[in-house]
Amino acid sequence: MYGNRSTGRGVLILAWIWMASFAWGQPALTTIEDTVYRADGRRFDGTVSIEYRSFLAADSTLVAAYSKNIRVVNGALRASLVPTTTASAGAYYLVRYNINGRLQFTEFWSIPQSATAVKLKDIRLSGPAMGGGALTAPAGVSNVTIGDVAGLTEELQQRIRKAISYSPSRTAVINLVGDLDSAVGDPTDCVRVNGTAGPCNVTNAPSFVDGETPAGLVNGTNAVFTLADAPVPANSLMLYRNGVLQRAGTDFSISSNTVTFTSGSHPQNGDLLAASYRLANASGQTGGAAGGALSGYYPAPAVAAGAIANQHIAENALIAESKLALAFPTHSNANDPTTDQKGGLTGTAGQPSSTNRFVTDTDPRMNNARTPAGHALLSGAHVDVNPGVVSRGDLIVGVGTSPVLWSRLPLGAANRCLTSNGFDAAWNACLHTGFPQGSLTFVDSTGALTHNQSRLFWDNSTRRFGIGTNAPSGMLTVHDAAAGNGVTTVVVRAGEGQQATALQKWQDASGSDLAQLGSDGSMQLASVNAASSATKAAWTDSGSPSDPTNAVNGGLWWNSTESTRKTMEAGQTHAMAQVICSLAGTATSATTFTSLATCHIPAGLIRTGDRLEIRYDISHEGGTTGFSYAVFFGGAILNAQGAAGTESAVSGRDEVIPQGASTYWNWTSWGAVSSMSAGTNSSSSIPEGAAVVEIKGQMSASTAETVTLRNLSVIRWPGQQN
Repeated sequence: MYGNRSTGRGVLILAWIWMASFAWGQPALTTIEDTVYRADGRRFDGTVSIEYRSFLAADSTLVAAYSKNIRVVNGALRASLVPTTTASAGAYYLVRYNINGRLQFTEFWSIPQSATAVKLKDIRLSGPAMGGGALTAPAGVSNVTIGDVAGLTEELQQRIRKAISYSPSRTAVINLVGDLDSAVGDPTDCVRVNGTAGPCNVTNAPSFVDGETPAGLVNGTNAVFTLADAPVPANSLMLYRNGVLQRAGTDFSISSNTVTFTSGSHPQNGDLLAASYRLANASGQTGGAAGGALSGYYPAPAVAAGAIANQHIAENALIAESKLALAFPTHSNANDPTTDQKGGLTGTAGQPSSTNRFVTDTDPRMNNARTPAGHALLSGAHVDVNPGVVSRGDLIVGVGTSPVLWSRLPLGAANRCLTSNGFDAAWNACLHTGFPQGSLTFVDSTGALTHNQSRLFWDNSTRRFGIGTNAPSGMLTVHDAAAGNGVTTVVVRAGEGQQATALQKWQDASGSDLAQLGSDGSMQLASVNAASSATKAAWTDSGSPSDPTNAVNGGLWWNSTESTRKTMEAGQTHAMAQVICSLAGTATSATTFTSLATCHIPAGLIRTGDRLEIRYDISHEGGTTGFSYAVFFGGAILNAQGAAGTESAVSGRDEVIPQGASTYWNWTSWGAVSSMSAGTNSSSSIPEGAAVVEIKGQMSASTAETVTLRNLSVIRWPGQQN
């Protein structure tokens, strides 16, 4: 029994020793703890896959290659890993973020040795860590073999091996035993999916490219990437970034085989790009271009245009094509000879036959008497019995219809114009003559046609029209240029049926409306670009004593009674807040209350229903002497506080609510050391109308330390009932 008890004790001691050695041999871990967000602000929900290769930890512990998955719920990521900054050279972690099995993005981690949890910003790398040297083996270990590295044998067994017949510069295929082999065949053969090679087949189907990685740096800055071929058509390109389909025209543009990402869509470090698209296909032909009298591509060439002419066709084929080839035209009868042309072929010499298929007027055997003969213009050749006497400048006019006759109209006198009297043409006085260039004529009070070039002018060379001026500076210039008393006014008056039709419109070069002035006085335009000057504001609203009854969403106006600017949203009127003061104050080291800043509130801005918000921030320059401060409104103290010498800064917010003869307020203050305090109060002694907000401060004893008002802001929240 004693012997058995001793044996049991020995086994227990050995177990403790073994467990302790196991605990002592575990490398130190660093905890990564952070919240992960998506680009749209939502928290990340998915899986994080962490992969790493074998490396030696700082204590020479061998960390075998492995991968692990971590579930991230509502953005919370937590993991404990061996540090890599103190490990062997080249150690890092490859991290992939997945949602529902789809890769979202990839990053690299370099983890320092830390007793406290670290954030992602402390461990992210721009790329994989590059090893600075070879791994050093643990002390006492030499001649490391494949079996000494955990998992290496299994990894090598899963990798493809080169077959005996493998050779470079050949297409690689997988042979029957799973080894990497070379395809067997001629250099011009095509390799099939099963690994065999043979002559390429002709197909009319388009070619496709799937899963191509565009060439270009993925660094967050580069926007231009190149494809191996140009997609045909261009809209067949399906471009994916981390598995998300990108939109053409919004995320990127394509020109030939160049892809350019738009601003804000540049691929970031670790992003994965993949492109699928269709290729142009020369009618499905895979051979070279045909030559000679052929066109197209082998093995399906076609006869080239013009390769065969009439001399290549047998006489009995009867397919010759010509205007005067009468025997069986190959197309429509549009090219047949006319009746006159056929009449010119009569006689023995002109009959078409197998040896006389093209007969023209140059045939010496033809007798064509249709040569034109000279004759007088007004002669019997025109069935005209009037004499053919012609004088310079004469016009030929018709003088009747029964019989049809032509006659001559002699040239009129100088400065006479040809007019119509309703029956015949006649020379008469010209209506427009003697006017200077650019004049526009009008009928004066006497009924005479006249002009006034200084008041009505057209410059045809520059296409400019001037009213009231003869020097138009634009396409239309209206200017009463009379010296001393000229007044320029342009009046556009709506017609009785104007209704919703615009009084004026401005359009771009394509005829699209840019702006318009409605008959009700409203103006519609895309934008207003105005500039204030030293003498006046760019925009002034004289306001209305009441809110408009027909206000619509997006409306903005000034209520002069309430001294408030208002807007309309969602069918409801809203008053806009007004910053009355926002200023930096002064400093003091006095032992009596000293004004640090004041803000004057106009009388017209304090109305029943309003709320005045007073915010302030005070700093203490020193750490020994205490200080105090007070907030005044219309002479009344809203809030007075004291602070210890160790207090470095205090802040506060007071709200004032005027209610006729009474004033109500609440206050809140807090400090870096002081606890938050709050309170409310009211007074009926504060005068109505204009008020002054003032903050005063003092030191509790004579000292070189100071108390400084860093900012005083007074905001009015106008009353508004909805």
